[in-house]
Amino acid sequence: MTPLVVVEGSGVDFADAVADLRSEGWTLVPGWDARIDVVCTGIVASAEDAAAALLAAVGGAGVLIHSTAERDVVDRLCDDLRRLGKLDHRVGDRPPRARLTKEEQALVEILLEGESLGAAARKLNLARRTADRRLASVRTKLGVETTAEALVAIGAAGAPRTPTRRVDVNG
Repeated sequence: MTPLVVVEGSGVDFADAVADLRSEGWTLVPGWDARIDVVCTGIVASAEDAAAALLAAVGGAGVLIHSTAERDVVDRLCDDLRRLGKLDHRVGDRPPRARLTKEEQALVEILLEGESLGAAARKLNLARRTADRRLASVRTKLGVETTAEALVAIGAAGAPRTPTRRVDVNG
């Protein structure tokens, strides 16, 4: 899914969004040149800037917008972007999010599907002990004690999948 991200906040919030997209493997380019498989980045300070960013998104590019525009401009832009797909609208200073490695993300996605940790390890061709260590790292990064708390936290943060059956982390 092509990212559509609007950040209203500090430069730190914008830098956090940049890091998130880079960690997901996206190529970021400055400006609003609509090219598929890239994320265009820039500041939206006016209705003209918003129109240029929206045209890039309509053209198939992802967008990462640092918005300093008036409220009505931002609201219209967000409404238009929501028509194109899922919008990640970040408002205000947020605490830094835990950054999971791709390997940790893959493990969590399988657990969110309802698989046991043993089954997830088998699907990922991992030793059970390696899966245990990755899961412990996830819990530490999220600041939680149990796997259930970690899965709830990740699900609440907008994970792409939700459990379809009871999660057994001991199997």
